[in-house]
Amino acid sequence: MNYPKFEIAFWHPFGPHGDEDTKEIIERKCKEIVANKWTLWSFRHRLMLEDWHRELLSAKQNAVFVFCSDSPNAVDPALVEGSLSKPIHCQSYRFVGGKDTQWKPMPAGVSVPHPFRPSKEQKLASAFVVKRIIFPVKPFDGPEVEWFSLNKGPCRWCQEKIPTRGEYLIRPGGEIAMRSVRAVLELKPPYLAIVTTDKADSIGISN
Repeated sequence: MNYPKFEIAFWHPFGPHGDEDTKEIIERKCKEIVANKWTLWSFRHRLMLEDWHRELLSAKQNAVFVFCSDSPNAVDPALVEGSLSKPIHCQSYRFVGGKDTQWKPMPAGVSVPHPFRPSKEQKLASAFVVKRIIFPVKPFDGPEVEWFSLNKGPCRWCQEKIPTRGEYLIRPGGEIAMRSVRAVLELKPPYLAIVTTDKADSIGISN
């Protein structure tokens, strides 16, 4: 799989999460793929999932990857001093884009514990739809990349260094090389999903 030659991909800050270290997360997610053929990999709820999905469809890509950062000093958000976030298991998901966007119960064998603040009444998170995890990753020279932003004018592709927090849609063409990578996720169409702690038949779930 020639992921170093990607045409469009995601950058994902990766560290301990939901009371698991990075190795435990990877091992669990690999088992979920064996059980269900694919799994959901959660991250902070983002309002631009539809925008990302449109960019993915307009790009000429053979595969979509997520580059998980190699961040040995990262700390589980739930363990940061003063944090009230606690991992809660999501019960439902829905895909982003396409016709199949109905809320569904979490697939058997797939677990998505995600840190949420107790003050949030509606607990939503974003997720990658993952069909393969590449780990360990052989060292490679990452290309210079640019990243997508709705706040950067009509071009929307930024040349500056990728911010250290948050997920970003990236592509070759910037001026600063991509940072080192811990693992690579190969995504399955439609690539993105939303997960929630609510049951699929709950009333009042919004985007």
